[in-house]
Amino acid sequence: MGFQYVFVPANVGDTIEELEYPEDIEDLSKDTFRTFVEQYFSKKGEAVDKAVLMAQLQERTGVNLQEKSDSGEMDPAALDHLLSMSSVEIFPVLLPTKASEFLGVNVYCDDKGVAKELEENQRVSGIVQQCGFPGQTFRGDCFIARVFDDNEDAWYRASFTLKELSTDAEWVAATRKQRENRSSGDMKSLADKMGMQNPAHVNPGTLADATPKGETDQYHWRQENDEVEITFKKEGLQKSDAKQVNVVFQRQKLKVVVKGETLLDATLFAATQADECTWTLSDGVIQLTLTKAEDISWDTLLKE
Repeated sequence: MGFQYVFVPANVGDTIEELEYPEDIEDLSKDTFRTFVEQYFSKKGEAVDKAVLMAQLQERTGVNLQEKSDSGEMDPAALDHLLSMSSVEIFPVLLPTKASEFLGVNVYCDDKGVAKELEENQRVSGIVQQCGFPGQTFRGDCFIARVFDDNEDAWYRASFTLKELSTDAEWVAATRKQRENRSSGDMKSLADKMGMQNPAHVNPGTLADATPKGETDQYHWRQENDEVEITFKKEGLQKSDAKQVNVVFQRQKLKVVVKGETLLDATLFAATQADECTWTLSDGVIQLTLTKAEDISWDTLLKE
């Protein structure tokens, strides 16, 4: 019964603990572990820099909440309630894919860490950077846990133990390989686009600028040599809302509907292998991965 997870305090002088959650969780809509983590951060009670938090919310949603409050469009009490709500930032380190046997590893931290001016969690930042996320940092106490998610029918929480919190752990190597495959794909795609025979001659610093990508009010997209990744941000959407998300993959068409609202319904720039396309949902974020039918660079996401 139950599963193991790891708690990493921000203070390097405090002991990292392997803890046991007392019950199995096999239903995403009844994920009490996420609720437990959220309650932990809400009870910490550190003061929040309201200006910083509102700037973060505006960046996520595109809505200037202070302006709405000042103009009377939003009740100040409602704004205060929104700012006081606790939430967890879930950072997917190892993605659950066929190569990882559909096991993923996530870091859970306080999404108001910056606004609360929490100290950096150097131990979690360090191991995640070793996984292939250079420059990635975390603030405050963190939890690390594992999930099984085949993106179809099965989802459950699995154990993550203290001995796995090591740079030579199998999951770290698997994450590095996952990240390297993505990076090498980007390099090859860019080399092809520039007419170069050796991807090693490409300056990695130019990757983001030279490879076509884009952003709209609804989503942003990027690509690799064989995949296109589309990310929708939907404030208030939780992973337990998966049944209210409808994604229809067709060879050269894509439709995304969330809670009855159509976010995208259009023809894609080029064909995909629809049966290999997948999507995942975390709090406030829907991420789609499209497998290209041909190894070519897309100039745009949608066909004009």
